[in-house]
Amino acid sequence: MLLKFSKSDILNSALVYPETGAFGYTILTRSHFIRDNNKDLNTESEDESRRTTIYNKLGEVIAEIGWKGKQPIEIVIGKEKIIGAKGMFGCSSAILSHNVLGIPTRFDTEYFWMAAPDALTLLDYDSNQTKGSFHSNSMHVGERFIAAPIPGLGHDYLEFETHPLASTEELLVSFILMEVLRRSRFNLHTDSSDRSKLWRSTPLANWGRRLRRKSI
Repeated sequence: MLLKFSKSDILNSALVYPETGAFGYTILTRSHFIRDNNKDLNTESEDESRRTTIYNKLGEVIAEIGWKGKQPIEIVIGKEKIIGAKGMFGCSSAILSHNVLGIPTRFDTEYFWMAAPDALTLLDYDSNQTKGSFHSNSMHVGERFIAAPIPGLGHDYLEFETHPLASTEELLVSFILMEVLRRSRFNLHTDSSDRSKLWRSTPLANWGRRLRRKSI
Protein backbone atom coordinates (compact mmCIF):
# COMPACT_ATOMS: atom_id res chain seq x y z
CA MET A 1 0.00 0.00 0.00
CA LEU A 2 1.23 3.48 -0.85
CA LEU A 3 -0.18 6.65 0.72
CA LYS A 4 0.78 10.26 0.02
CA PHE A 5 0.57 13.01 2.63
CA SER A 6 -1.07 16.19 1.35
CA LYS A 7 0.86 18.31 3.88
CA SER A 8 4.29 18.14 5.49
CA ASP A 9 2.64 18.04 8.94
CA ILE A 10 1.96 14.32 9.37
CA LEU A 11 -0.37 15.02 12.32
CA ASN A 12 -2.61 17.25 10.20
CA SER A 13 -2.84 15.88 6.70
CA ALA A 14 -5.00 14.00 4.25
CA LEU A 15 -3.70 10.68 2.92
CA VAL A 16 -4.39 9.87 -0.73
CA TYR A 17 -3.55 7.00 -3.05
CA PRO A 18 -1.08 8.61 -5.49
CA GLU A 19 -1.78 6.13 -8.30
CA THR A 20 -5.42 7.25 -8.57
CA GLY A 21 -5.62 10.42 -6.48
CA ALA A 22 -8.42 8.80 -4.47
CA PHE A 23 -8.92 9.98 -0.91
CA GLY A 24 -7.96 7.46 1.78
CA TYR A 25 -7.66 8.89 5.29
CA THR A 26 -7.50 12.15 7.22
CA ILE A 27 -5.30 12.83 10.25
CA LEU A 28 -6.27 15.79 12.44
CA THR A 29 -4.70 16.93 15.70
CA ARG A 30 -6.25 19.43 18.08
CA SER A 31 -4.46 21.04 21.01
CA HIS A 32 -5.44 22.69 24.25
CA PHE A 33 -3.34 24.02 27.11
CA ILE A 34 -3.94 23.41 30.80
CA ARG A 35 -3.98 26.85 32.38
CA ASP A 36 -1.95 27.34 35.55
CA ASN A 37 -4.02 29.42 37.99
CA ASN A 38 -0.84 30.67 39.65
CA LYS A 39 0.27 32.34 36.42
CA ASP A 40 -0.94 35.40 34.60
CA LEU A 41 -4.28 34.88 32.84
CA ASN A 42 -2.65 35.48 29.47
CA THR A 43 0.04 32.86 30.09
CA GLU A 44 -0.49 29.25 29.07
CA SER A 45 1.11 26.29 30.80
CA GLU A 46 3.68 24.29 28.86
CA ASP A 47 1.74 21.15 29.78
CA GLU A 48 -0.02 20.77 26.45
CA SER A 49 -2.62 18.10 25.75
CA ARG A 50 -3.42 17.05 22.19
CA ARG A 51 -5.60 14.49 20.50
CA THR A 52 -4.86 13.02 17.10
CA THR A 53 -7.83 11.52 15.27
CA ILE A 54 -7.68 9.35 12.16
CA TYR A 55 -10.75 9.25 9.89
CA ASN A 56 -11.48 6.92 6.99
CA LYS A 57 -12.80 8.13 3.63
CA LEU A 58 -16.37 8.09 4.97
CA GLY A 59 -15.44 10.47 7.78
CA GLU A 60 -15.68 7.77 10.44
CA VAL A 61 -13.23 7.76 13.36
CA ILE A 62 -11.04 4.66 13.16
CA ALA A 63 -8.26 5.53 15.63
CA GLU A 64 -7.21 8.16 18.16
CA ILE A 65 -4.06 9.09 20.07
CA GLY A 66 -4.16 11.21 23.22
CA TRP A 67 -0.95 13.12 23.95
CA LYS A 68 0.52 14.91 26.93
CA GLY A 69 3.31 16.93 25.41
CA LYS A 70 5.04 14.46 23.08
CA GLN A 71 4.09 11.47 25.23
CA PRO A 72 1.19 9.26 24.03
CA ILE A 73 -0.97 8.48 27.05
CA GLU A 74 -4.03 6.85 25.46
CA ILE A 75 -4.55 5.06 22.15
CA VAL A 76 -7.82 3.85 20.67
CA ILE A 77 -7.94 1.58 17.60
CA GLY A 78 -11.47 0.64 16.68
CA LYS A 79 -12.98 -0.58 19.95
CA GLU A 80 -9.62 -1.39 21.55
CA LYS A 81 -8.28 1.04 24.15
CA ILE A 82 -4.58 1.02 25.00
CA ILE A 83 -2.96 2.95 27.83
CA GLY A 84 0.45 4.34 26.88
CA ALA A 85 2.73 3.50 23.98
CA LYS A 86 4.11 0.25 25.44
CA GLY A 87 0.89 -1.59 24.64
CA MET A 88 1.35 -0.79 20.95
CA PHE A 89 4.67 -2.58 20.66
CA GLY A 90 6.11 -6.02 21.35
CA CYS A 91 7.74 -7.39 24.48
CA SER A 92 10.90 -8.72 22.83
CA SER A 93 14.18 -6.86 23.19
CA ALA A 94 14.73 -3.65 21.28
CA ILE A 95 17.64 -2.98 18.94
CA LEU A 96 19.83 -0.17 20.20
CA SER A 97 22.79 1.61 18.67
CA HIS A 98 24.13 5.15 18.65
CA ASN A 99 22.21 6.07 15.49
CA VAL A 100 19.60 3.29 15.26
CA LEU A 101 16.58 2.48 17.39
CA GLY A 102 14.61 -0.69 16.63
CA ILE A 103 11.25 -1.28 18.35
CA PRO A 104 9.40 -4.61 17.89
CA THR A 105 5.78 -4.62 16.77
CA ARG A 106 3.14 -6.38 18.84
CA PHE A 107 1.59 -8.26 15.90
CA ASP A 108 4.76 -10.05 14.74
CA THR A 109 7.81 -10.79 16.90
CA GLU A 110 10.11 -10.55 13.85
CA TYR A 111 8.84 -7.15 12.68
CA PHE A 112 10.76 -4.11 13.91
CA TRP A 113 10.28 -0.41 13.33
CA MET A 114 13.82 0.83 12.60
CA ALA A 115 14.37 4.52 13.29
CA ALA A 116 17.50 6.44 12.27
CA PRO A 117 18.29 10.14 11.75
CA ASP A 118 17.48 9.85 8.05
CA ALA A 119 14.99 6.98 7.83
CA LEU A 120 12.08 5.09 9.33
CA THR A 121 11.42 1.59 8.02
CA LEU A 122 9.47 -1.50 9.00
CA LEU A 123 11.85 -4.46 8.88
CA ASP A 124 11.19 -8.20 8.87
CA TYR A 125 14.16 -9.16 11.05
CA ASP A 126 13.98 -12.86 10.15
CA SER A 127 14.15 -12.38 6.36
CA ASN A 128 15.99 -9.03 6.51
CA GLN A 129 13.39 -7.57 4.14
CA THR A 130 11.90 -4.09 4.32
CA LYS A 131 8.12 -4.24 4.72
CA GLY A 132 7.46 -0.53 5.06
CA SER A 133 9.16 2.84 4.55
CA PHE A 134 8.53 6.51 5.19
CA HIS A 135 9.80 8.60 2.27
CA SER A 136 10.20 12.18 3.47
CA ASN A 137 10.38 15.13 1.03
CA SER A 138 10.62 12.76 -1.93
CA MET A 139 9.52 12.57 -5.55
CA HIS A 140 7.79 9.43 -6.79
CA VAL A 141 9.17 8.53 -10.21
CA GLY A 142 7.85 5.26 -11.60
CA GLU A 143 8.50 2.69 -8.87
CA ARG A 144 11.33 4.70 -7.32
CA PHE A 145 11.52 7.44 -4.72
CA ILE A 146 14.06 10.22 -5.21
CA ALA A 147 14.98 12.68 -2.47
CA ALA A 148 13.93 16.19 -3.49
CA PRO A 149 16.93 18.51 -4.06
CA ILE A 150 15.51 21.25 -1.80
CA PRO A 151 13.24 21.13 1.29
CA GLY A 152 9.53 21.32 0.52
CA LEU A 153 9.84 20.46 -3.16
CA GLY A 154 8.81 16.83 -2.67
CA HIS A 155 6.05 15.11 -0.72
CA ASP A 156 5.95 12.62 2.13
CA TYR A 157 4.92 9.05 1.32
CA LEU A 158 4.14 6.07 3.54
CA GLU A 159 4.66 2.70 1.90
CA PHE A 160 3.98 -0.64 3.58
CA GLU A 161 2.91 -4.21 2.90
CA THR A 162 -0.24 -5.44 4.59
CA HIS A 163 0.05 -8.02 7.37
CA PRO A 164 -2.66 -10.59 8.22
CA LEU A 165 -2.40 -9.80 11.94
CA ALA A 166 -2.38 -6.00 11.71
CA SER A 167 -5.08 -3.64 10.46
CA THR A 168 -4.27 -0.57 8.39
CA GLU A 169 -5.36 1.53 11.38
CA GLU A 170 -2.77 -0.16 13.61
CA LEU A 171 -0.02 0.37 11.05
CA LEU A 172 -0.93 4.06 10.74
CA VAL A 173 -0.98 4.57 14.52
CA SER A 174 2.31 2.74 15.09
CA PHE A 175 3.89 4.75 12.26
CA ILE A 176 2.81 8.05 13.85
CA LEU A 177 4.15 6.99 17.26
CA MET A 178 7.48 5.91 15.79
CA GLU A 179 7.92 9.00 13.62
CA VAL A 180 7.25 11.32 16.58
CA LEU A 181 9.72 9.25 18.65
CA ARG A 182 12.31 9.34 15.85
CA ARG A 183 12.16 13.11 15.50
CA SER A 184 12.37 13.58 19.26
CA ARG A 185 15.24 11.12 19.76
CA PHE A 186 17.38 12.53 16.96
CA ASN A 187 16.35 16.19 17.47
CA LEU A 188 14.96 16.52 13.96
CA HIS A 189 12.97 19.44 12.63
CA THR A 190 9.48 18.79 11.31
CA ASP A 191 10.56 18.80 7.68
CA SER A 192 13.61 16.61 8.42
CA SER A 193 15.51 18.53 5.74
CA ASP A 194 18.92 18.15 7.39
CA ARG A 195 19.78 14.63 6.28
CA SER A 196 22.83 12.73 7.48
CA LYS A 197 25.23 11.67 4.71
CA LEU A 198 25.94 8.45 6.59
CA TRP A 199 22.36 7.24 6.32
CA ARG A 200 22.04 8.14 2.65
CA SER A 201 24.66 5.55 1.79
CA THR A 202 23.82 2.84 4.34
CA PRO A 203 20.63 0.78 3.72
CA LEU A 204 18.86 0.65 7.08
CA ALA A 205 17.67 -2.92 6.55
CA ASN A 206 21.30 -4.10 6.56
CA TRP A 207 21.56 -3.16 10.23
CA GLY A 208 18.97 -5.78 11.14
CA ARG A 209 21.59 -8.53 11.03
CA ARG A 210 24.50 -6.44 12.29
CA LEU A 211 23.10 -5.01 15.50
CA ARG A 212 22.80 -7.06 18.63
CA ARG A 213 19.63 -6.83 20.66
CA LYS A 214 19.57 -5.14 24.03
CA SER A 215 16.82 -4.46 26.50
CA ILE A 216 15.52 -0.91 26.70
